[in-house]
Amino acid sequence: MIEILQNKENLDKIEFNARDGDEVLGKIAGELDGDTFVINELDCGEFFTDGLVRAILNLMTLHGIDKARFELPEHTELLRKLRFFEDKPEIGSIAEFFDKGCGN
Repeated sequence: MIEILQNKENLDKIEFNARDGDEVLGKIAGELDGDTFVINELDCGEFFTDGLVRAILNLMTLHGIDKARFELPEHTELLRKLRFFEDKPEIGSIAEFFDKGCGN
């Protein structure tokens, strides 16, 4: 189950948790910087990374945000391997990213 949580300490922070009952399996979080969503927190095993990143990017498109940037230097190679970006750790258009499908 994935749940969307509101961070009570920072109302601008958007956070997703993947849970199995009470056990947290993974977490992703970020915040808006103008018209760009900045993902700056990722704590999960490789198995959950793709799903959590896609879930939070999808939420952004539902709210009219079409750009994303990853400030996760420790996860750069994994995110590149999962094809979230090629050179720079950013997505210029989330809508175009999703239009390419899962094999992009």
